[in-house]
Amino acid sequence: MTLPRSKPSTVPQVLLTESFTQPAAVNSPSIAVKTDAFLLRGGLVDACFIRRSDTLLVTFDNLASVGKTSPAQPWLLYMSAKLGHSILGIMAHQKDWYRNSDTSEIIRDLRDAGLFAGFRRVLFVGASMGGFAALTYASLVPGAAVLAFSPQSSLSRRIVPFEKRYSYAQRKWDWSSPEFVDAAASLAPGTEVYLAYDPFVPEDRAHARRIAGAKHIRLSHMGHRAIRRVKEAGALSQMIGAIAEGRFDVAELGKALRTRRLDLLWRREIMAEAERRGHLKLALAAALRMAEIEPEDKFARQLIRRLRPLVLDARPKSAQPPIDKTFQLREGRPSGPFSGTIQHLGRALVLPEREGDAKLASGVLKADGSYVELSRAWIRARKSTLEPTLRTGEQITDLSGQHLYGGNFRGHFGHFLVESTARLWALDHLAEKPESILYLPYRGAHGATQKVIEAQRPMFGLLGIDVPIRSYPGILRVEELFVPELGFGFLDRYGGSPAYRKFMCTRLSAAAAAEGGEKLYISRAKLASNRGGILGETVIEENLARAGFEIFHPERHPIEVQIARYKAAKCLVALDGSALHLAAYVLQPEAKVAMILRRSSAHVADYMLQYQRFKGIVPDVINVIERDWISGDSTRADLRSVGELNFAALFTQLKSLGHLEAGFKAKLPTKAAMAQMLADQGEKRGYGFRALERGEMHPDEIVDEALS
Repeated sequence: MTLPRSKPSTVPQVLLTESFTQPAAVNSPSIAVKTDAFLLRGGLVDACFIRRSDTLLVTFDNLASVGKTSPAQPWLLYMSAKLGHSILGIMAHQKDWYRNSDTSEIIRDLRDAGLFAGFRRVLFVGASMGGFAALTYASLVPGAAVLAFSPQSSLSRRIVPFEKRYSYAQRKWDWSSPEFVDAAASLAPGTEVYLAYDPFVPEDRAHARRIAGAKHIRLSHMGHRAIRRVKEAGALSQMIGAIAEGRFDVAELGKALRTRRLDLLWRREIMAEAERRGHLKLALAAALRMAEIEPEDKFARQLIRRLRPLVLDARPKSAQPPIDKTFQLREGRPSGPFSGTIQHLGRALVLPEREGDAKLASGVLKADGSYVELSRAWIRARKSTLEPTLRTGEQITDLSGQHLYGGNFRGHFGHFLVESTARLWALDHLAEKPESILYLPYRGAHGATQKVIEAQRPMFGLLGIDVPIRSYPGILRVEELFVPELGFGFLDRYGGSPAYRKFMCTRLSAAAAAEGGEKLYISRAKLASNRGGILGETVIEENLARAGFEIFHPERHPIEVQIARYKAAKCLVALDGSALHLAAYVLQPEAKVAMILRRSSAHVADYMLQYQRFKGIVPDVINVIERDWISGDSTRADLRSVGELNFAALFTQLKSLGHLEAGFKAKLPTKAAMAQMLADQGEKRGYGFRALERGEMHPDEIVDEALS
């Protein structure tokens, strides 16, 4: 199978370069090789050549360089001139990772015309996307060497399932055709390959390990954009020149990179890595020194605040047996899945998900190593976290004081409400305020979790929580830990325990006074294009606006404004989604609610149970979905799917249920307008949609069927 050829796209004019004039264009490789400079057009790629010496750099664009200049110029053009080397730039017209047949064809044509035979040494060079291309297409020129910075060996999910950073490119471009899909398989045996990358970037390290026989240049703590850091250190030209001339010495590169110690970003990465590895005293000492040198450095100050409570002095541990107490609340008469239980444990171990343990294995172990069942979490209705295993020799960090176990921290706002607030009710029932709330980094992603925790600070503030909130990447032994039951969550937990309902509703209702109109429509129309929704939500917006509804986009307002609007609403209409979960905490009991389903897999029972138990409200559920539009290899209506509604039926039901006046006349789109909406949505996302077929099942449904 061969890769398809496509029509070239227009290169955006971002940076005009006055000092570079493209060589004269030629129309055939045989003519091109007879000149010292040429521009050969090849469809989705162009080849720009300038001869200077018998050493040739063959360069490929990366994601940042595509379309950066007008006229287009080869990547590393000025560096090649500084080095006095010839250059052949394979210039991309689009960010397609060179997944087109034009790339291989133009290189083959130039090879067959004899271009490469005239050079003593040929070096293919690229970074990231360009590194993939350099590794992949070097086999077309026998004897060529390769230098790839932070390269990807492939983006095929089948070949590199660990690569999750480039989901758009994985969906947009063809990674199923076998031709040049895997750099590790494309390289000819014995090819001289240099891989320059940061070994502390897991994905880059995994790609590098797939390239057999390569020489590894480890650029520690420089990140995926390591090439920029090498350039900032003034060592990039020296490095590329040495490899191009066959005289590379890694020790010389090390000397040249010593200036990176003055680089603020490098210092931050060193401290962050020390924390990730559990070297807390070392990380704290570095942060304190950094704060002395750079008093305005926010990163160092935050690290100091986070680590100081975790770094204990050398006081001897208590010889007393560990605490192991359980108490239950009777207030509100908890029933069903709720018992009002809080466990008070001494020297308990808090274990996040870690490499070497089972997937999703995380939670709390008692001092004797037994699992605390109360620490189990549910990430879906039928999928829970697993009991973690403590392995011999694992590093454990001691944490003094009393702390509250918060469970998994989820970034998506809806999951944050459902899962990450579920244990906070215990704050109303502890004798003393805990010294912190400890969350597990979801899927072990500590850095990302800390960022999301910071993003949710306003929400914690409205709940009146003023203690530190943190996650930790390693295992903690906590002097005293309170582990509450889940007061909210999936299935029958959506009703909320009495203690949880009181905690959340009381505190959020007190956070803001009611403000806004009595008729409110919560819209998803201004969310990012990759978020799920419906076709033509503006149809609903325009019609309800004529009927006197305020059209509200919650993501554009602070959380206290959202609460104020929901408290004021007496008639609330919305698509199913996170905003409806938040509204259930603060709506007035007399409010009317209409929930319009945007996907056929919506968990209607969850919303119904929450509203009935929290406010005594029975929402009107409107299901007028004609079809679900999905994309890629998806087989279900999910967070990214787009629902197509029967708008005529929608407004008829809104009238019959009393949310609109009986005489209201809706303005409806034509079929052609709906088709255009679908095309526009696909254009925004960068890929097309297909209608969900009957028989395609949600993964949970497949599991249920298999068990039945």
